[in-house]
Amino acid sequence: MQIHLIENADNFTKLRDKVWESGWWVLTEDEAKKLVGGQIYFHRKKSEPSFYGGSIRSFRIKQEDPHRGSVIFEFEYRDACRGIKADRCGWSLEKKIV
Repeated sequence: MQIHLIENADNFTKLRDKVWESGWWVLTEDEAKKLVGGQIYFHRKKSEPSFYGGSIRSFRIKQEDPHRGSVIFEFEYRDACRGIKADRCGWSLEKKIV
């Protein structure tokens, strides 16, 4: 599976070489579980190709405020995840799961 997300705040945290976190996404825990092992793509706009992304390694649920209950993905950056376009159909709440 893969997820396309609108990211305008550059909310990325570097954990180690090529491994990053991005959060606070509104998803169910079941949705997040299904995405582990898949690809994550970050876009500025739905109509623009991805500017960043990678392979989802894991996720966690934020336990404290603000953003309690949101999903934070850990992913490994991949060059191949840049420049990927997503069809305009199927977007919901700044995300599209394929």
